[in-house]
Amino acid sequence: MKKPLMIYLLTVSSLINAQTALQDMKQSDFLPEANPDHKFDYQETEPQSFGSFEKAAQWADVVAIVQLENIDYQKTRELNAKGQAFLKVLVPYKGVKKNQLLIVNAKGFEDHVCYFPEKTTTEGQRYLTFLKTTQNIDEYTGFKPLCQMPILVTDTGQYALKYPLDVNIPIDDTIVEVMIFADPNATIDASDWTHLKREKVVKDQAMKLLEAEDTFQKRYYLTYQKGIMIYHIRELMNIPIKPRISSKQI
Repeated sequence: MKKPLMIYLLTVSSLINAQTALQDMKQSDFLPEANPDHKFDYQETEPQSFGSFEKAAQWADVVAIVQLENIDYQKTRELNAKGQAFLKVLVPYKGVKKNQLLIVNAKGFEDHVCYFPEKTTTEGQRYLTFLKTTQNIDEYTGFKPLCQMPILVTDTGQYALKYPLDVNIPIDDTIVEVMIFADPNATIDASDWTHLKREKVVKDQAMKLLEAEDTFQKRYYLTYQKGIMIYHIRELMNIPIKPRISSKQI
């Protein structure tokens, strides 16, 4: 067989295989957002108050540190109306496994509906999340702020929960630390905010205001300064550790 003909046949075969694989993927349940016949289970999760992280963990079907991969929301008049967020499990505590993909459904216009913000950096924001299962596999629902409590990476490469907390759960002030974060999501560009808004956020969130100048204007950045090491939160959640069974024990 001549070389040009062989190259042509190999190319055609590769294209056919690629198209078949793409069709199979769209027809499967692995990517439900690509399947027009898939029906998301938009269960409404009403906000609740918990007196402790342990109570919140008992309520939730899923507790984990996750990283935002993507969002897919339909909008009405520039407001989120319904859709999904796609999260990758970094540290599983309850109900899920490491590297599992979670789909969080959200629907409605209330403030507590669990819409995740768009990624502002190439490195997706990390969150401590508490979620409830739906009738569909790998689909979950929750309510803000319990479904998306910001996790930041410290300069020593450890996970810390952003402080002040966004939830009204009492904690001991002794576990709150002043920290240096090596996390792109620890700094917010507040250049377009008003002076009053910057002052309020600095006060409410215990942030540090940094100023910088570029060619056109002065820029303002807010940086988080306090956090709680995640091992403290892990202890407060008091989630029972399930023993792993090895093949030797069976």
